[in-house]
Amino acid sequence: MKKSILVKSVVIVCVLGTSIWFFLAPENSSNSTPKENDITNVLQPITVEKPISVEAFNLPVETGNQIIIRPFYTLSYNETHEQADWVAYTIYPFPDSIRVKRKDAFREDPIVDSGSATLKDYKNSGYDRGHLAPAKVMSYSKESMSASFFMSNMSPQVGAGFNRGIWRFLEAQVYDWSKESDSLYVVTGPVFDKPLGSIGVNNVTVPSHYYKTIIRFKNDEITGIGFLLKNEKSKKSFLNYATSIDSIEKVTGIDFYHKMDALLQTKVEANKNLNTFYKE
Repeated sequence: MKKSILVKSVVIVCVLGTSIWFFLAPENSSNSTPKENDITNVLQPITVEKPISVEAFNLPVETGNQIIIRPFYTLSYNETHEQADWVAYTIYPFPDSIRVKRKDAFREDPIVDSGSATLKDYKNSGYDRGHLAPAKVMSYSKESMSASFFMSNMSPQVGAGFNRGIWRFLEAQVYDWSKESDSLYVVTGPVFDKPLGSIGVNNVTVPSHYYKTIIRFKNDEITGIGFLLKNEKSKKSFLNYATSIDSIEKVTGIDFYHKMDALLQTKVEANKNLNTFYKE
């Protein structure tokens, strides 16, 4: 039993080290603040002395928008729509007992070159400031939790019944899946086709839909699934909206996993069966 616990602990430290190395690589550090590059701050109480370097396949094809890299998530900021068109992050089976509690800290993103959306844009708009990289997932440390509240990570979501309903339930399920996986890699974002309007002086686009693409790593196997939900109140289960990553690429025009081995990419992105995606 003790050996099993030790092995799991080593795995958690290794996967955390892998992510930190990728997201904090020197060639990307120009978009991060010094505090955000402090590995000791990010990882407390777990520290990684020698991160493991791996070749990343995971960032989508760049669309010409500003890429912002922070510990534990990366995003592509779309100035036209004043929000990210995708946010990418990894979820590890990190113990709940040492995760930090949520503390709201909504604020403008100082790294966005053109200026991000503001709190005033959302005030009295009727829409929630919906997280793309969820605060719960970013609860590794106080720093990562705080970083999840930058306005560049927000998108106008219908509140009751969506952000606080079906979308929240989907996020909770993805989080639960991560506990039974080696890791989950998620790219999530809005769909701007046929928007519901705009809000605020910065004309923040109100998306028509939201998506998640999920890659699961478990026992040397890689599986994938997608979800595409309308930005509206719904009493249906999010399970009804499972789809293939291929179909989400067609809707968004984004090539999510273009660096993945071609044969593996074809298999992973074509799947829309939840039973195939999640095998215990």
